[in-house]
Amino acid sequence: MAHANRSVLRRWLSDVRESRDAPHDEGIDPCGVRWQRHAEGVLELTPAASARSTHDTNDTDTPGSAHRYDAILSCGIHGDETAPIEIVDGILRDIADGQLTLRERLLVVLGNPDAVRAGKRYLEYDLNRLFQGAHAKRAESPAVQRARELEVIVAQYFAGVDGVRRQRRHIDMHTAIRPSLFPRFAVVPGTAQHVPSEAWIDTLAAAEIEAVMRTEQPSVTFSYYTCARFGAQSCTLELGKVAPFGQNDLANFAGIDAALRRWLSGGEMGAREDGKVLRAQRFRVAAEIVRRTDAFVLDVAADTPNFTPYPAGTVLARDGENTYTVSHPEERIVFPNPNVANGLRAGVMVVPD
Repeated sequence: MAHANRSVLRRWLSDVRESRDAPHDEGIDPCGVRWQRHAEGVLELTPAASARSTHDTNDTDTPGSAHRYDAILSCGIHGDETAPIEIVDGILRDIADGQLTLRERLLVVLGNPDAVRAGKRYLEYDLNRLFQGAHAKRAESPAVQRARELEVIVAQYFAGVDGVRRQRRHIDMHTAIRPSLFPRFAVVPGTAQHVPSEAWIDTLAAAEIEAVMRTEQPSVTFSYYTCARFGAQSCTLELGKVAPFGQNDLANFAGIDAALRRWLSGGEMGAREDGKVLRAQRFRVAAEIVRRTDAFVLDVAADTPNFTPYPAGTVLARDGENTYTVSHPEERIVFPNPNVANGLRAGVMVVPD
């Protein structure tokens, strides 16, 4: 396309990786998409048809001008989880080049630019443990400031610009630090007021997400925040294993990439072109193993894959006089990590849903 060097969408990732500057500016990309930069790594995009002047009476006749979603696509909450960043970067570049027509209002969030530049999961504290107000309980730090900043931006974004209440959807993409028996899986939060629909779970399955774990446990993650606070269809996607930039086999994520593109271009995320109906293995969270003290021991090998099953009676964790013993006929462990800070979860136990 012409003037590609002026495209904010094409520069998105390179700007973040090469500079700490975070200008708050706005404009219209050469592809016609209106953009507004709220902070470093945070871009709000408005589809070209909706970005036209209100004096253009043809706006309402333009296919896709009445977008359905206030959408959030986030990645890089952990700086070493590069595959989702590459997926989002590819989508933005194709929008910029006219290969993908954006028809939904979209907030793109690269969560932790400092950690991305350093190639580390996080620098001083795990950003994905600081949402839903948890940052207020921590000493001031760049991670605390970033969580607070992102909460403010998301609240303003969902408040809208035209008084129209649209469907809200937030997809927060990650990669896992260990292998998994289901390499692509989703954590779907819910509350008593915002129960995940069957259609939402089926949509994720159609995107080649192999397992879905539902949880109603209050949490301090980014996806729980958008679900509990704003009633968004939210999920945390785990897409394979951590790898450096350029070493991800993006073919492994073709299903979710295609689904995101269908959705953002005005189609249905779950409407596969091949017509296949896919089903995900379904689990619900039975319990969380929380590290309380420095005496905590998790009896799980460091290379244990996510979703490894354990039979009833297995003692998995000890913390002083407290133990965690499998109480269901079988429970599977997800996100086992004994090295978390005291007060944080060291593992999630799930059972069939």
